[in-house]
Amino acid sequence: MRTSILLLLACATAACGADSPARDSLVAVVDTVDGVEHLSYPADPASPLAWRFDTLAVIGGAAVDDENYQFQNARLAGNAQGHLFVLDGQGKRILRYDERGSFVQSYGREGGGPGELRMPISIALGPGDSLWVPDMMNRRITIFDPVGAGSRIIGGAADRGMNVSDVSLAGGSYYRTAEAFVPRASADGEELPVPLVRYALDGTALDTVWRHQPLPSNEVRFELGGMPITRRMRPAYAPALRWAVLSDGRVVVSDSANYVLHIILPEGTIERTIRRGPPARPVTEADREAARERERNLPPPRLPGMPADAQEFRNKGAENMTFADVIPRITNLTVDPKDRIWVGVSMEKPGVTERIDIYDTAGRLLGEIRNPAFFPSLLYGPNLAAQITKDEFDVEQVVVMRVVE
Repeated sequence: MRTSILLLLACATAACGADSPARDSLVAVVDTVDGVEHLSYPADPASPLAWRFDTLAVIGGAAVDDENYQFQNARLAGNAQGHLFVLDGQGKRILRYDERGSFVQSYGREGGGPGELRMPISIALGPGDSLWVPDMMNRRITIFDPVGAGSRIIGGAADRGMNVSDVSLAGGSYYRTAEAFVPRASADGEELPVPLVRYALDGTALDTVWRHQPLPSNEVRFELGGMPITRRMRPAYAPALRWAVLSDGRVVVSDSANYVLHIILPEGTIERTIRRGPPARPVTEADREAARERERNLPPPRLPGMPADAQEFRNKGAENMTFADVIPRITNLTVDPKDRIWVGVSMEKPGVTERIDIYDTAGRLLGEIRNPAFFPSLLYGPNLAAQITKDEFDVEQVVVMRVVE
């Protein structure tokens, strides 16, 4: 069954400046097909949001000697009270700071035993502000008690099916993908889909929420200092699977090169799809050469037996690089504590967030932040944002900001 209506979104007076090129309202065509609501927005400018980010604290940096303010390969989580949890990937620990940026407590240490981490890749908050840390080398999720020193695990070294990925928690469940560290192909050479799965808090799989079908990867074989090397490379500019979880357990997913968002019920049924023009632009030869140059400039991986001068590793990657046909429109996706959906958008520059669109869960486009200086690494607490940056000495730090609407 199909029904169509027009959805008129009024532009709030406070959000629309007199010099704005946006219209006073933006019309979405709403088409309901088999119970799924499809909202299609034009490429016209939406209402500009004059929101700003006021700095409250800067944590870390080269000028700080205290080891409790030093971290590398950081990932972030935050609670409703404004406490920030920084995963120190290099130090194999979590550092907790209050809303003023003062150190409170640390969790974890390096190792494979209880409460220990080997290769933590992300952090998320669960029930009671428990700290969920996926650990790639230990092949498990370690869950820390936020108050005491206790911990428990899901998975482990014996769980060979445990491909550790980012996790997110809501609605009494946790979500993660089964994505491998490198692209995987089936026996017939087809790229295997990447499932996004909902789990009970004890680790029992409940539902497959989404299946992302990657573009075919390219296998490159060569020798480096007598050492055989095999690389499986994803195409440059291939659309990534991006997802975020709403407070009630619904999931927002994007994995298309075009501007397409799906709001999905926890059991995997699509509730609503949002589209916005224009279509993704074609990849140009300049884009291809820029991708090759980025590959050549990356440091080679530190593999056992690899020669110290391993630039040929990157050169071979650049020579054998494959490319998607178009530049993905969506660069980032997250949800704030008010369940508003933040979408980073590329207009012309590949991978660069040149606009942030903000929606409610009904699919209403609330407005857009134009030419943002960054896309927040984390939105949390009472109107707070945090951004991972580097200082002038290339040392990581976290900037804590108030979001002023």
